[in-house]
Amino acid sequence: MRNNDIFIRAAKALLADHSSIYYVDAQTDGFFRFSLSDGCDEQEGGDFFGVMLRDAERDVYEEDRSAFTELMQKEKLLAAVKDGGMKQFEYRRMIGGEPVWHTIRVMRETDGGGGDDRIIIGIVNIDEQVRERRKAEQLLEEREAFDRIADSLASNYDVIYCIDRDSGRYSAFTSRSIYGQLEVQESGGNFFEDALKNTEALVHPNDKDRVKSSLDRDTLITQLYRRRKYSINYRLIVDGRVQYTRFSAMWSDDKKHIVIGVENIDSEIKKEKDHLRALNSEKELARRDDLTGTKNKTAYLELTRTVQENIDNGINYLTFAIVVCDINGLKQINDNEGHQAGDEYIKGCAKLVCDIFAHSPVFRIGGDEFVVFIRGGDYAFKDDLFEKLRRQVLANKETHGKPVIASGISAYDPSVDKSVAEVFERADNMMYENKKALKGGEEPR
Repeated sequence: MRNNDIFIRAAKALLADHSSIYYVDAQTDGFFRFSLSDGCDEQEGGDFFGVMLRDAERDVYEEDRSAFTELMQKEKLLAAVKDGGMKQFEYRRMIGGEPVWHTIRVMRETDGGGGDDRIIIGIVNIDEQVRERRKAEQLLEEREAFDRIADSLASNYDVIYCIDRDSGRYSAFTSRSIYGQLEVQESGGNFFEDALKNTEALVHPNDKDRVKSSLDRDTLITQLYRRRKYSINYRLIVDGRVQYTRFSAMWSDDKKHIVIGVENIDSEIKKEKDHLRALNSEKELARRDDLTGTKNKTAYLELTRTVQENIDNGINYLTFAIVVCDINGLKQINDNEGHQAGDEYIKGCAKLVCDIFAHSPVFRIGGDEFVVFIRGGDYAFKDDLFEKLRRQVLANKETHGKPVIASGISAYDPSVDKSVAEVFERADNMMYENKKALKGGEEPR
């Protein structure tokens, strides 16, 4: 009884940390039990190991039952706590239909002389601690996995976010700052809420609505179910200047996390713009006459194809006229003064035509032939401009070396003309009449 009194006092003290305390006689298997749920009332019984094994079938979580019953074998338990050692084991008990984590701590008390041999067993509810520990372990595993992902992606992205698709909790890895002086949170409770705040603070006004829509949780998840990778380009305002940026979203392997990489694409956009300018420049050069700088025959044919398509499609309100010009005396200059002088004469003729028809495209479609496609503001004054050309040619004819050009004009008449070629032909016929008149010294009609 003296030992029992000691046990009672010790058990009551231990119950501050333990939910149940057992004091077991290892010789007889008799036991005392104190439990918080029983109001610290002492319970006494026999066959401790049998009771524990029977209770395990009812109370211990199925996945932990085999290990628990293995521990509660008397010989194994005594051997495990031989020489005053302690054995500790975590398992789950079913409480209210839910598995709740507990730990069982076993210590052996012996007098060393083969007499009394006792076991003290304490059971502690550690559910909250285990769940917090496992949550921390999960976060650590996620962080380690995220760091590995981030390290592998760091060469491609400036900032990488790993986001829990359900909770929105996230972590960020920054390899290069792209946000200027603004501090952007590297981890947080809800990525989607923080993204909206950052969009307001950083994104170009013209791109804000598009970025907000793209970073909406449901929209993002929907897009990722449709495609392996979802990207958009947008502009940031960083330290007062525009910066082109791209975010790319993709699933992690577990499909529970979304990985978003953000990168500065200023240099990429600049290369694309330079490339586009180069292509446009090449196209423009391909349509330019090297000698005169006017448009060439290729450009003229492209224009006439477009106009003809409009005519064929019934667009009959077009207003345009064609002027056909042919250089007089070019062969004599080439023969008498050389081709360099001939080239200068061609350039002079081109300048004359371009100066008069300053607002209409001029095309060199042959060695000594030009076409003016009169449109826009020039169309209303086409007759005046044409007469100005004729008068200037007559004046030039009286001065050796100045450009002399035969010319003809014709306007498109939708009630008569079915093709651009018909308009060209009338102007061309008029040009040949003028050419004959210029050669014969007659006043051109």
